[in-house]
Amino acid sequence: MAATKIKNQNEKSQETWSLSVDKNSIFTNDDVIDAYLKGKEDGVKEKKQIFIDKLNENLTKSATHTERMLSFLRKRKLNPVSAHLKINAYDDFVILITLPEDQFIGEDFLVSYDFAATIEEEVQSDRYYNVMFMFSDREEDDKLFNKNLLVSDGFFMDYKMNKPIEA
Repeated sequence: MAATKIKNQNEKSQETWSLSVDKNSIFTNDDVIDAYLKGKEDGVKEKKQIFIDKLNENLTKSATHTERMLSFLRKRKLNPVSAHLKINAYDDFVILITLPEDQFIGEDFLVSYDFAATIEEEVQSDRYYNVMFMFSDREEDDKLFNKNLLVSDGFFMDYKMNKPIEA
């Protein structure tokens, strides 16, 4: 008998009440929480993708600037030994170029600092990219050069010097 009474009450409430909005526009608390979590997850994925895209774009820019500097040095009859990259952040790069000691301390090399400053000034208007050049002397013999020290200072990427550079 109790089942009959419940059925009668349900029939009465269905006759008394009707939805005034579309069923698809009604959301529970769980629906709202699920939507928030999905939106947060999508936002994190998008932010990571933007970060990766900007990092790759800036790696390309740093390679272009390294090529420009190496070309500048070679035009002045200087022979860079190596170039290394330190990434402080996705938008902050340091390029270290090494030269033989006699060239590094020569007067012909001093103008290279001006050219480096020119490149650094050119990128100041770029909101998502900054570059700084550093120079050092080194022996051309790899046995005498400790790359582990470079890595410990954050220069964990080496520029491929065998790539032809146009003057």
